[in-house]
Amino acid sequence: MSHDDEDDRKKRREAPKEKVLHTRVPAVLDQELKRLAKNLRVPVSNVVRAILEDAVDAVDTVGERTESELMGFVDRLQRQRDELRSRMKKAPEPATEDEDDEESPAADALACPDAAPDVLDDVFGYQPLVLATDAECTVCGRTLPAGSAAHRGLFDEPGKRVFLGPGCRLVPEGSAT
Repeated sequence: MSHDDEDDRKKRREAPKEKVLHTRVPAVLDQELKRLAKNLRVPVSNVVRAILEDAVDAVDTVGERTESELMGFVDRLQRQRDELRSRMKKAPEPATEDEDDEESPAADALACPDAAPDVLDDVFGYQPLVLATDAECTVCGRTLPAGSAAHRGLFDEPGKRVFLGPGCRLVPEGSAT
């Protein structure tokens, strides 16, 4: 609690009576307020005033905490957004169809094989996904940048991971991303 909050509370308590508040309350609440005032040996008006001040203080505290948490959330979202933007700027441009038609020696070295390698023997399915981090195609070794589409080979054996690039011919047709 800040020093300013304590000063505000002192001013409210020490301020002269400015207004009288009249209100209707249920009979049960009236009895409870009178019982509490009698036990504390203070007038009912003091009990009501103390309860109202505490309620206002509680609402202020909750509001301050909520605002602080929301600002923290906004800051985290802003950092994540900036990080994603910087990743997208660093990510290589996707190849156009014209570039795919050109056969270069580097493309030949990273071409998908005609037959599935042994590492894919136990795959029972492929799941399309968008990568959160850079990965490497298990079959051809191409770098799959974060934010790009890929497929993950699914195994019965837990912990085994296989990633395939979006254009890999070893992924069945129905597994489109």
